[in-house]
Amino acid sequence: MTNAHPVGPPAKRDSGRAEIVEAAARCFMHKGFDKTTIDDIAHELNATKGRVYHRFRAKNEIFFAVYRQAMQFCFDAVDPIIGLSLPAREKLLRMAEAHAMVMMEHLPYQRSIKQGVEIYLTGATTEAERRVLAELVGMRDRYEERFRKTLRDGELDGTLGAPDVAISGRAILAALNGLTDWYRPRSHETQADRQMIARKLAFTVVDGVACRPYTA
Repeated sequence: MTNAHPVGPPAKRDSGRAEIVEAAARCFMHKGFDKTTIDDIAHELNATKGRVYHRFRAKNEIFFAVYRQAMQFCFDAVDPIIGLSLPAREKLLRMAEAHAMVMMEHLPYQRSIKQGVEIYLTGATTEAERRVLAELVGMRDRYEERFRKTLRDGELDGTLGAPDVAISGRAILAALNGLTDWYRPRSHETQADRQMIARKLAFTVVDGVACRPYTA
């Protein structure tokens, strides 16, 4: 995968750009990032390639926009919980539930970035692409730090007892992100149905770090 065009900073959002990113996420999910073409994205939009190229110079730029939006959905869901005055365990439960809801309600984005990053990490990229990917990975790391901080807070208030904060944080997010592998929307599924799945999964992963003695 190569592209001679430089990859610039994220452009200001507009409805046309957002529609392209949404369509691309669906295409990446159904066809795979590597096999999706600009033609596919234009067809999903019921538009011409010119409409896509008007806002994006290449497919990799669209992928980076999908990645940014996927992460922004996560920040928007979890950040309001961070400031709540709650015991750390309850806060972590709510954060896990919110994250799980994002995985289900924005499934095309979340599944797309998982497969796309693997391709970028193993394939050829330009220096500009590597800089943008490093920026996006940094965005992901800042998000994950919210979970690690809550785990540390739980050690202080006695509601959580992770044997290793870094490992526990990765394990929790890996379990939640695993929704993109096994979750399939069902006909007539409601938001309440998804909320129940998210709640059950949140309790499953957080109870693994509930405060109790740890023996090696």
